[in-house]
Amino acid sequence: MRHVIVGTAGHIDHGKSSLVKALTGIDPDRLKEEQLRGITIDLGFGHLELEGVQVGFVDVPGHEKFVKNMLAGVGGIDCVLLVIAADESIMPQTREHFDICRLLGIQWGIVAITKIDLVEPELVDLVREELAEAVRGSFLDTAEVIPVSSRTGEGLEKLKEAIRRVSLSLPGRPTDRLLRMPIDRAFTMRGFGTVVTGTMSSGRIHRDEEVELLPGSRISKVRGIQVHGHPTDRAEAGQRTAVNLQGLDLSQVERGMCLTAPHLFQATQLLDARLELLPGARPLRSFSKVRFHQGTSEVLARVAILGQSVLEPGEEAYAQLRLDAPALCLMGDPFIIRQFSPATTIGGGRILHPGPPKHRVTDRHAPALLQKMESTSASTRMAGLITMHPRQVTDIRELIACTGLPEAELKGITAAAVKAGELVEVTGPVPLLVIPGVIATLQGNTVALVARFHQEHPLVRGISREELRNRVFEGMPPEVFRFVLEKLTEAKRIAVVEDMIALHGREVQLSPAELRIQEGIEAILRKAAWQPPSLTDLSGMVPGDPEEIRKIRFWMLKERILIRISEDLIYHRETLEEMKKKIRARYSAGARFGVAEFKELFDLTRKHAIPLLEYLDRERVTRRLGSERILL
Repeated sequence: MRHVIVGTAGHIDHGKSSLVKALTGIDPDRLKEEQLRGITIDLGFGHLELEGVQVGFVDVPGHEKFVKNMLAGVGGIDCVLLVIAADESIMPQTREHFDICRLLGIQWGIVAITKIDLVEPELVDLVREELAEAVRGSFLDTAEVIPVSSRTGEGLEKLKEAIRRVSLSLPGRPTDRLLRMPIDRAFTMRGFGTVVTGTMSSGRIHRDEEVELLPGSRISKVRGIQVHGHPTDRAEAGQRTAVNLQGLDLSQVERGMCLTAPHLFQATQLLDARLELLPGARPLRSFSKVRFHQGTSEVLARVAILGQSVLEPGEEAYAQLRLDAPALCLMGDPFIIRQFSPATTIGGGRILHPGPPKHRVTDRHAPALLQKMESTSASTRMAGLITMHPRQVTDIRELIACTGLPEAELKGITAAAVKAGELVEVTGPVPLLVIPGVIATLQGNTVALVARFHQEHPLVRGISREELRNRVFEGMPPEVFRFVLEKLTEAKRIAVVEDMIALHGREVQLSPAELRIQEGIEAILRKAAWQPPSLTDLSGMVPGDPEEIRKIRFWMLKERILIRISEDLIYHRETLEEMKKKIRARYSAGARFGVAEFKELFDLTRKHAIPLLEYLDRERVTRRLGSERILL
């Protein structure tokens, strides 16, 4: 069965509540004050089953003082039932409600001309003509117009049939998406506790599952569910639903909150949007305070108009809405803004980014990025979201929080973006999505820094990984650092040796003077063999500037041409390799020998023998056992 929500709209006392009662048999004026005064103050609800369709009615107040309550209900409807009294025709609140429905992007509707029992047929025809003029070019241009009387019942069956036809033609709500239910009522029931109601915007909800209330990040469990007053184990998108929440006091819940899947979404106070100002509104200056309405929430906000200081009536612009309090909004959500005082509807639009950085109104780049986020291509919109991320790097979880789309759908969209070259995917425990320009910049900066390091330190093999990461990749996830190094290595632009990064093919080039120092050090150590001079003596034996000698010696140690085995002893690498060969030639694996035998084999004093044996232990050539060594 199809589930459809129909919302009434129209001026006060044009018969909206009476019509809902006549259609459903349910009086939507639930409050005692409403029944006494004969006007709808808050939202009312009813339901009707037609062939193949279950229709939920949201009856909204028509009085100008209660338009904010009207907005809390109309945001969740699929189809509007515009109600116009035949004895008064179109009135100010009729026009405001109509503007609100149009700004919210409602695309389907029916018009009911009520109280036809009070006027002559000619007057009904005049109302039709005035209506046609008012809705020309809008979503109601081709809508059915049905004269009815709630008192006599005339036209009611025809209206029910029209509602059924429209309902069957409506696209279904996205039940396969993540749970989202804006709360329009919260109350307590004796023996049950806190109950919230709302229209399920998307997803499904099941009894005993965990849910989250935003803003506020309160976690609760679903004790029970009712749809149109009937208990059920689950509800889905498009249904008017009451949810009994476990462990929450009524003081913790209010209209404007949203029931969601837990740990996925975040409330925000910054929104980028496409904003339209109504033709009848006054010019809107940047940073004006307005009343922001989205879903069932109302929040005061400042409007920063991007690229201009004033938005004229009937014009559109990109804007950043800076909310006074957090609200849960997602990419693509429609919204309404009302003047701060007096509170009249002045415009609305659609949210393009629910968590952007703060823009300056003179920022030239922000409008271009927001234009990208209005693309008809889902992959381009995702790329736009990531481009506006402070690091231009994100993951699927952050995209879920912005869009409300399920992970499987988002992965399909981002895969298309990667294929089109709009994004780069970086593998990891949680795959990351990066703007290609960011990768290109990181690669360029990496190569430039390594080249500069070589110029400043010609005798050092390369820059350390940690220094490179701190200087080029600060704030970037480690997966991006690894990815860039891998791509540069594959392209043969850099070489990674142990923990050092160098330009590909780069070799240390010594000057003639430096080469003479290197050769002098090697000649002395080769000649000394097993008993080299101390570091202090070595420096005095090599001709040249002491600082240059120290620098070349340090480089030779880094390149492992020389091996330091103790604080004051350095050996040539070839000498130590020859020593290892001589030991293996003399002893078989597992053989034991003492310090005296080692000294005798190489004609050493204890000064050299002990450091050499400790070096061989560290190299796992030998293992000490008491006063002896075992050859491994």
